Amino acid sequence: MATSSVVRPAADRRVLLLLLDDQHRLMLCDGYCGGWTVPQVLLTAETEFQDGATRYLAERFHVENPHFGTVYGVHETDEPHCREHDHRIISHVFIVRISPDESNCFQLISPSHTRRGIGELKYRHQEISPEGATLLFYSYLEGWLPNGPISLY
Repeated sequence: MATSSVVRPAADRRVLLLLLDDQHRLMLCDGYCGGWTVPQVLLTAETEFQDGATRYLAERFHVENPHFGTVYGVHETDEPHCREHDHRIISHVFIVRISPDESNCFQLISPSHTRRGIGELKYRHQEISPEGATLLFYSYLEGWLPNGPISLY
């Protein structure tokens, strides 16, 4: 009798999105345990990170022509930090500027969505997952990050 097994990919590949509107507000989704999270999507092994982000933004949030920032974060778990010792997670964090209409649409899609300005985020950053998302957000807004990939460790 033949048995089948599920072959797991070498790594989970994720995109996290820091959606920023013209009023410098970050779009957040209701997270677990009373906190907030940035929008994120799990990708297949064949999907390029920015292509997956573009498709997810169009399908989920009706953002048809995303304006990606010149800075993006890259994080890869190493063995001791993996939730399962045989599985890695590779994440790209993109900053995407959205229009006022797209910002309003994000808010209306679900009552569990909110928009937080930089002033409020500075005092409530511990409520936002993943840790470090707000630091990347502030750093981008303040203009002190170089263009290109930033390692997030």
